[in-house]
Amino acid sequence: MDLSPEFKSGRFQCPHCKIASQQTWFDVDSSSEAANKILSHVFYDYRTKIKDYQQNAISAFISELELANERHMPEFVPDGFSVATCSTCSEISLWVNEKIVFPKQTAVAPPNEDMEQDIRDLYTEASTIVIDSPKGATALLRLALQLLLKQLGKSGKNINNDIKELVSEGLSPKIQKALDLLRVVGNNAVHPGQIDLEDGRDIALKLFHVLNFIADEMISKPKELDLLYADVVPEETQKHINERDGK
Repeated sequence: MDLSPEFKSGRFQCPHCKIASQQTWFDVDSSSEAANKILSHVFYDYRTKIKDYQQNAISAFISELELANERHMPEFVPDGFSVATCSTCSEISLWVNEKIVFPKQTAVAPPNEDMEQDIRDLYTEASTIVIDSPKGATALLRLALQLLLKQLGKSGKNINNDIKELVSEGLSPKIQKALDLLRVVGNNAVHPGQIDLEDGRDIALKLFHVLNFIADEMISKPKELDLLYADVVPEETQKHINERDGK
């Protein structure tokens, strides 16, 4: 079931907390309706205490106020302007002419959970600006790569040297290409070169996948294999294997 944000949908995946939640909508029509309900409620007690011959005058007055609300409310709540409030996190999404404008929506997958928090934060920050600033997002991903190399045990000071060191240790060629791809495009974002990133949204969006791919191959898959090995292979057998390999 598609739970992506949809205009006037009562339930969708909140772009803030990522939970499928009920949404409460507010726009010029609902604001007029709310104001009219408040007016009717305010006058309810008053109307029960007055004589019958005054009821018609008060009813006419309320009707006039309701018409005035509907006429003037667009001056305060623009037509085409809507707000949805998430029932889970209470954050809002802003919609203009039936399209979500805040927060920015992209097709970027979430960051690999095995990357350290500061790397994931940079990834998320880059995803929020990639539509408006592909170059800025690419520069942030380059910095994220630098920190990822540090997480992998390298210096994190010089990306090129860190990749060279990994290659000398037997790095897979496909991972080397992924690292250099992100390094070269990232360098062009920071120091303009042969790659034009002024309108490079498609390139920038692919780099998110590249960073996740590197983390998956270098961190997640080895981690998963280590856990499986520890769970399945008996300790005594592990000891014999280590002795065989001179560990």
